[in-house]
Amino acid sequence: MSFRLNPFKVMRAVGIVAIVVYGVVLVTGYKKSKVTTTESVTKDMKIRNKDFYKSKDYKNNLTLPNQVVENNNEAVAKELEQTKPAETVDLQKDPDTSKQQTDSKVADKNKKKEEQLKLEIQKQAQQKLAEQKQQEKSKIAAKQAELKKQQQLEAARKEQAAAQARAEAAKQQAREEETKKAREEAAKRARENAKKHQGSKKYIQVASVTTEASARGIAKKLGGNFYYKKTTVNGKTAYVVMSNMTDNPNTLKAMENQAKRAGSGYMIRSVGK
Repeated sequence: MSFRLNPFKVMRAVGIVAIVVYGVVLVTGYKKSKVTTTESVTKDMKIRNKDFYKSKDYKNNLTLPNQVVENNNEAVAKELEQTKPAETVDLQKDPDTSKQQTDSKVADKNKKKEEQLKLEIQKQAQQKLAEQKQQEKSKIAAKQAELKKQQQLEAARKEQAAAQARAEAAKQQAREEETKKAREEAAKRARENAKKHQGSKKYIQVASVTTEASARGIAKKLGGNFYYKKTTVNGKTAYVVMSNMTDNPNTLKAMENQAKRAGSGYMIRSVGK
């Protein structure tokens, strides 16, 4: 458990000690001054001799004119008027009363000092509180500025990412359009080539039978590139065994050799005929 000194109690104790010491000093000084003042009081008196009437001064005073005496009296009166009255010292004054008055003045002075100290402490506390509030405001402003900066950076990153995504989407769309255009052009060229070579495509017809089983057997015997399809001839169902259509003479020759190896009769026909 820590012990903390109360500054007000310490100041009060110091003030009390100072008052007591000051009172003792005042009492001691008062006693010394009383003795000194008493010793300094002197009586300035002229003691006349028994034959004073024979002195020259006395005779001169008796022979002075009345006007001179009056003038002297007026001069003395003026000097008395101009002279400040002497301060009286009450030697019988009670020293305890003086001590009480002194203690009261010291107490009032200490009280004023304590009040002034309290006001100073309050002023410092208010100033410190204002500084703390200002620091808090500065911290809040700094945090808000940092948050705003982070938000701006995040918005800039998002905008950059969105711009990159739009650019990639535009590139992808351009590639897709280019691919689509190339496919359309290739299909167009293929259609044009098909139209050009449509009359020159040929196939090999091997047989025309009435049952599907016979047609399947013949196609299987011939192997790849041959198949059968169902058709109608003069109102009757027939199954025609034929090869794939081609405009390549080499492919047509290979399929022809294939029909020969199977030992089947065949005929070469053109598309549309």
